[in-house]
Amino acid sequence: MSKLFSTPVPGLLFAFIFTLTNPFFSWCSEPVSIDAQIDISQPTLGDIATYSITVTHDPDIVLHIPKYVIPEGLENVENGKENPKKINKQITQKFWLKLRIDKIGPITLPPIPVWFDAPDSNKQIVRGKIMSPEVSFEVQSLLQLEENASDIKDIKPIANIKAPWTHYIWKAMAILCLLALGYWLWKKWQNNSTPKSEPDFALTAEEKAMKELNKLKTRDWMKLGRIRDHFFELSEIFRRYLENRYDFPAQEWTTEEITAYFKNSSDLSESQKLQTRTLLIEIDKVKFAKAQAHNDPIDSVIHFIKEASPVLVLPDQDTFAQVTPVTKSPEKP
Repeated sequence: MSKLFSTPVPGLLFAFIFTLTNPFFSWCSEPVSIDAQIDISQPTLGDIATYSITVTHDPDIVLHIPKYVIPEGLENVENGKENPKKINKQITQKFWLKLRIDKIGPITLPPIPVWFDAPDSNKQIVRGKIMSPEVSFEVQSLLQLEENASDIKDIKPIANIKAPWTHYIWKAMAILCLLALGYWLWKKWQNNSTPKSEPDFALTAEEKAMKELNKLKTRDWMKLGRIRDHFFELSEIFRRYLENRYDFPAQEWTTEEITAYFKNSSDLSESQKLQTRTLLIEIDKVKFAKAQAHNDPIDSVIHFIKEASPVLVLPDQDTFAQVTPVTKSPEKP
């Protein structure tokens, strides 16, 4: 007996004591452990399942939020994490992910890496990674879970319905008739509401010119800063008046040609000829030379037209008096 146990007994006893006192052996708590699960055992189409990853670690280890890989048939609704819990001198951290199920059949959630920072033997922070286990489940149809689904019928095929073209044509014709009637009533109302103006051909040269000058006055272009526009329009009205009144192309002639025409004309007095030349030159300076307008010659044009208007002289009654000779009838014998 002494030969059998004399040598190995002290070595085995020492190894047993060392194993019990060493904290790094397998039956002691691991620094980091991970687990994953899904909360619904038999999910159906449209359900929202919660996939959770639980990590248990030492207090000096710092976890990072995992980056999820979502397979086909699942839709991410929201994700987050719970408050950490301290259990048996270790920290338990739970990360969760809510998924909407959009596919029938088996679905597998792949292993998800969870990164962490931990101190090494030299108290230096190193980066580590732990993988969650793979989670598989099968999504079932509601019809498979129903014990009696004989009352549920399949969707019928699309029925071929002919379009009621005749009905559409009559509707379109009615709409067109209403539009035509509305347009005719609008035009009739517009014609009735618009006052009929006196035709220009029935007006004299003086009346036309005065009508256009009064309209130009109401525009008030001088106060609005449109001075050249005002003088251009005034020149057109004055030249048009001269052309209609004295029967020569005043709108096509220059100021010099108009002055030469009136020089040998007896239609105007000498003062009117001088006034015509002065008005045309004054208007042309602003029109073509862009001279500064000190005053508005429109009143002078109106005064000229009124002064040059022909005076109608009514004939005396004596002009139409007729003398009837008185003859004596022959005496009877």
